[in-house]
Amino acid sequence: MTNKSIATIHIPTFQKEYNLFWSIPQATSLSWLAYLYAILTLSITIQQRLGEPLSVYLGDSGDIISTFRKRAAQCLVQSNYTQPGKFKVEALFYYTLGEFHRSNDAQVSVSFLLGITIRLAMRTGYHRDPGHFPSISVYEGEMRRRVWATMRQLDTLISFQVGLPRTIQDWQDDVELPRNICDEDFNEGTTHLPPSRPESELTTASYIRAKSRIMGVFGKVSDLAYSREAVTYDEILEIDRRLEEAYGLVPFNFRIRPVDQSFADPSDLILRRYTLEILYQKARCVLHRRYLGEVHSNLRYAYSRWVCMSASKEILRHQADLHHETQPGGILYRDRQFPNSLQYADYLLAAMIICLELSYDPPGEPIMNSDVTVVIKGREDLLTSLEISHQIFEQIRRRSMDAQKAYAALTIMLRRVKKGGMSTAEPIKGLAAGNSDDRLVDTHTALPPSYENLSAVNAPYSVATSSERLGLDVVEPSFTSLDVIEGMLDAPSNLDWHLWDEQVQRPTQPSRNNNLWYPDPAFSGIVDSNSQ
Repeated sequence: MTNKSIATIHIPTFQKEYNLFWSIPQATSLSWLAYLYAILTLSITIQQRLGEPLSVYLGDSGDIISTFRKRAAQCLVQSNYTQPGKFKVEALFYYTLGEFHRSNDAQVSVSFLLGITIRLAMRTGYHRDPGHFPSISVYEGEMRRRVWATMRQLDTLISFQVGLPRTIQDWQDDVELPRNICDEDFNEGTTHLPPSRPESELTTASYIRAKSRIMGVFGKVSDLAYSREAVTYDEILEIDRRLEEAYGLVPFNFRIRPVDQSFADPSDLILRRYTLEILYQKARCVLHRRYLGEVHSNLRYAYSRWVCMSASKEILRHQADLHHETQPGGILYRDRQFPNSLQYADYLLAAMIICLELSYDPPGEPIMNSDVTVVIKGREDLLTSLEISHQIFEQIRRRSMDAQKAYAALTIMLRRVKKGGMSTAEPIKGLAAGNSDDRLVDTHTALPPSYENLSAVNAPYSVATSSERLGLDVVEPSFTSLDVIEGMLDAPSNLDWHLWDEQVQRPTQPSRNNNLWYPDPAFSGIVDSNSQ
């Protein structure tokens, strides 16, 4: 199960409830059963993605996931999940997390399901701090804070990913961050919540607190990204200051550090460091990217250019580090499924920003104002970063549709930057001469040319995907939405980031899982009858 979701479960209390369930199963509520089935679905889904075997008693992982998922949906429907009640918010939230982890691609349906969950949470009062309501116990109030903080983070991330404004706005809630305490510090009988432990001490809630601070500022950044109202540069700089302040509060243990200095650290802690770091750099890019189209001789916006470029280079460097360490022999190999559609979008944004800068200053052209060179230097280093990212996506492009889309996008970017605007034809599919098994060959993978130091053969810890090991060829679809890349690179002074978010970040295909609720005639009318 994901680390952030574990924090929303009070393990000692859940263990008691689980034992009671087996002792007196008939006394268990349907909403708690939905909660249990949703947790089991999420846990086995993640275990399946990691390639870890299940107990022989469970049988096929796909079948058991389908069964548990169906039972969770049935229990939610029978408990009338639209009406507030104990465990309903948590059950629906874990069901949503299960849907999120079922696919490597972004799914619009998950954002809809999360929206329903948030509405239910608001009806149940999760958006108000429990301190205002004496009837809510200390234990329940603190667990509500953890659930709401995690839900808020996911809302901001997924909404931005699918190109929609976030559901939870700042004016709608007044919930304090959960305290920096462990599960052992409080229980159902606690009457006074203990004070937070020092930020330097890692607890169950430490990661939620650190991420919530940065995510709170990124929420503001995403609001501006989708707003049609004008914003002043002073407002941008104020949000930038708040972002730096939030980043400065990240505990030392969550600070990014070289991998060779992390051998003694658990893999989940290393991944948390990278997650926080990439989120911070992404927020910087999205906040300042609107000023990349300004005339470079205007030093007023030189700071924004520097922020975008430095953040983009850091993001692509982290991509290379993570890819290296998630290969066989790497310290993150067990977590090799960590990169997902959220990270793919971040890597593409960073690559696009670098390409825009390279398009502004093509080789051989004099720079009008030498003072601006302090913002960006090292064209070859930037090209190398793009080539590394392109090579990584080439190796993993069979994992998902979003990975294929990212590979196609980077191919367009590199062709455009390296060949001075040469038009990019659609990938040509054909039969290679002398190919006796008549398999389809992707003849466009040589453009841009392969780079010997990063080839799939010579790359450190390189590993073939399951499709490659089985000798399967995947016919890559054309992505007409990527035409926006050519337009932005052709006219970098007239950028439309709204178009980028809509065309490049949005999911590449409709959800394949239309049966989110497993409609069953036996359950038709239950919600209506219960609400009467």
